[in-house]
Amino acid sequence: MLAKFKNTFFIILICLINVHSYAANILPATLHAKVIKVIDGDTINLEHKKFGKIKVRLAEIDTPEKKQPYGQKATTALKKLVDNKIVKLKKITIDKYGRVVGIIYYKNIEINHYLVINGHAWCYTQYNTRKKIEDAENTARKNKVGIWENEDVKPIPPWEWRKIKRLNR
Repeated sequence: MLAKFKNTFFIILICLINVHSYAANILPATLHAKVIKVIDGDTINLEHKKFGKIKVRLAEIDTPEKKQPYGQKATTALKKLVDNKIVKLKKITIDKYGRVVGIIYYKNIEINHYLVINGHAWCYTQYNTRKKIEDAENTARKNKVGIWENEDVKPIPPWEWRKIKRLNR
């Protein structure tokens, strides 16, 4: 009986994952949707009338992890900008986790760029394709804002922080 329940549960889970992936793949290149949750400094959930809930990872940037120094500040900055607001999403791709990777805009402000130039995020060089984002990080460093404000403490990029955490498990 338990084995039958496990199999049924597994089949339902696979179907749900496939429906989410299918929905992400049929999204248009751009759409407008409401931010229903800010998960962290670079991930949000949107709600769209036709496509439902859409999990979005902001493209080309990386913010500190929640438990990393400045992580909560980065999340708070994104919340202040877009929480409960209608934003424009420009879809770039779908990542291996089924999230839409994209650029979001609120009132003609590109949020990805805004977060970097104001020192809430790094240019994620591994995935970045735009000089604009690289220049924004250089400007934030030069102006000593956000994660760059304390010259005595060198901030650890989130990709390095995650690697250290994985090695310490």
